[in-house]
Amino acid sequence: GFRDAVAINPVVSAIGVIVLWGLAIWCMVDPDGSRETLVDWRADVTLYFSWLFMGSKAIFFFYLIYVVFKYGHVKLGRQDEPPEFSTGAYFAMIFAAGVAVGLFVFGVAEPLWHQESHYYANAGYRSQDEIDMFALNMTVANWGISGWAPYLIVAVAMGLAGHRFNLPMTFRSCFYPILGQYTWGWIGDLIDGFAIVVTVAGVCTSLGLGAIQIVVGFQYLGWVKDDITQDEVSRVQNATIWVITVIATASVISGLNAGIRILSTIAFMLGLALLFLVFVMDDTKYLLNLQVQEVGYYLQHSIFQLNFWTDAFGQIREGGGRAVDGAASAAWWMDAWMIFYQAWWVSWSAFVGLFVARISRGRTVSEIIIYSLVAPVAYCIMWFSIWGGVGLRQARQGRELE
Repeated sequence: GFRDAVAINPVVSAIGVIVLWGLAIWCMVDPDGSRETLVDWRADVTLYFSWLFMGSKAIFFFYLIYVVFKYGHVKLGRQDEPPEFSTGAYFAMIFAAGVAVGLFVFGVAEPLWHQESHYYANAGYRSQDEIDMFALNMTVANWGISGWAPYLIVAVAMGLAGHRFNLPMTFRSCFYPILGQYTWGWIGDLIDGFAIVVTVAGVCTSLGLGAIQIVVGFQYLGWVKDDITQDEVSRVQNATIWVITVIATASVISGLNAGIRILSTIAFMLGLALLFLVFVMDDTKYLLNLQVQEVGYYLQHSIFQLNFWTDAFGQIREGGGRAVDGAASAAWWMDAWMIFYQAWWVSWSAFVGLFVARISRGRTVSEIIIYSLVAPVAYCIMWFSIWGGVGLRQARQGRELE
């Protein structure tokens, strides 16, 4: 019956409800004060823990390389068990769960932003070509290994726990080799409760960014007036979030083999169609050159340099030894970009990692890492090189006409 099908842990649920509703009520009662406080907290986290965020993502990546060579042959499930989903559906679901809306929000906007904001842009000794190339690579670096490595750490651990050792498909099961039987007590409840809180925080970030982008598109198409007040824009954004939530809920209720798989495939194919249209309707030879160039640039700069980049000198505040030549990056830059992204990825890792683990039954560890790390990084290079490349080239054309 329903009682057997739906099990609720009151401690885990209480943690999620109290923390999330407490935060929501605080933000509704004191929006200005809560915003100022949360922004200060985020800046302090960046100031004191940049080394942890940036160092951990590099460790995640290199650890996964070790896992591929050491345990890549291990299958999630029985050794003779075939994959539950086809390769196409599997990658589409991973794509939709991991990055989908973000690629549309940041595809053009982020490379253009980095034209003026990264630490090369203001140095004074770089050419426009070097600045633009680094802007594109900085974008790809934020969406490549940085995002998928935390996802896969959870996915592999959860997949082994759930499909290989028949443990419950909850976040606490990842810690069973360390905690043993304590996993099923109050410590495990705290782990699952914390996972709920950070997952909701990450999903809210993505929903908010997606809703902003969609409403701007509505205004461009004339479906929403341009001259409405900010309160009216907020109401349209909230309505958009509700519609998205209803569709997502219906997809989840319909199950993996119906709603989620079908919607993921549709979303992925629509993205490919848009990508193809932009690719063939713009300067195709330039975009091909840029994709090849970005591969080399990514391998040279992103794997090691940007993976460990904390902008140590740029984060120094006034009076603490900050550069006096005026060419240092802005002190807020790491907080607004690199650390924001890494915190965003980590907040999503519990949800996306668990989802990837769930759909990976019948696949080997090496297959999971290839489909969820190598393939998405290659796709992100292609996506941002095309969308971001068009945006950068058109911005340069505008400067030529000035």
